[in-house]
Amino acid sequence: MLFDKTTQLLTAGIYYTGLRHKVIANNIANINTPNYKAMDITFRDQLELFTKSQAPGADHTASALLPPTTILAPYLSDQRPSVELNTVDIDQEQVKLTENTLFHNSCLQLLGNKLRILKASISGNA
Repeated sequence: MLFDKTTQLLTAGIYYTGLRHKVIANNIANINTPNYKAMDITFRDQLELFTKSQAPGADHTASALLPPTTILAPYLSDQRPSVELNTVDIDQEQVKLTENTLFHNSCLQLLGNKLRILKASISGNA
């Protein structure tokens, strides 16, 4: 197999951070919506779903190597509600967004390094 488990997990991490970014952006967009409940997803839960899809006996076609679009499983955040019963806390959302961006950039950098090594190996420049 050309791509190992590490490459697949880094790809899953990039996919996950994209999904989490959308959830956080949706929370921020609804900061003034009465009764809106903040949502979030965790990498651990998403990674568990992804690795189960990669288990022996699972479909290992080329499309199965990418995280499925059904992997998103947001849950209600435990943030305290405001006066309008909206649970979005802009400070917490900004912290989540920053953490998510750092994790995303780390996954991209690590995957880029792995692909450069693979390219060098293939071209004989290793």
